Amino acid sequence: MPRWARGWPEALKARAARYALQRWLGPFLEEPLRLEQLGLDLRGGTGTLRELRLRAAAVDELLAGAGAPLELHEGAIGAVTVTVPWAALGTEPVRLRLNHLRLMLRPRESPRSHPRPPPPRGSRQDRDPPPEPPPLEGLEALALSIDTVLRQLQVLLEDTELRVELPPQ
Repeated sequence: MPRWARGWPEALKARAARYALQRWLGPFLEEPLRLEQLGLDLRGGTGTLRELRLRAAAVDELLAGAGAPLELHEGAIGAVTVTVPWAALGTEPVRLRLNHLRLMLRPRESPRSHPRPPPPRGSRQDRDPPPEPPPLEGLEALALSIDTVLRQLQVLLEDTELRVELPPQ
């Protein structure tokens, strides 16, 4: 268990974990996370989220950005369990186990079939994005540590159903 978490009451750890997970995963979920969905054992290095419904549009945006030929129509995950080897973090992989993953996918329509009109002049797309504020001290090191851990991530899918819905001919 990380040093910063020692001495915290379990309820506070669960709320802090829910807050962080909601912040990172919230845009991809249909509903906000509830404490009942979260199982947490920081000392043992495990955490579980249950009964997640995916926000199809948000996940599909990631798929489109990666050039995926399919779009997500509907998705749900029965349980996601993360196992973190605290004693060997950085040398042993973090394990991510997804149970009861259900995804309904459709072929992505080609952009040529439905061209989008150009945005009007002076719209938000014409402006440069605002500059990012400089990172707070220590956040850069934390981001690099997380990046190192995620490079070794192992993912196991159990009881997975991928359905591809084809358009009528």
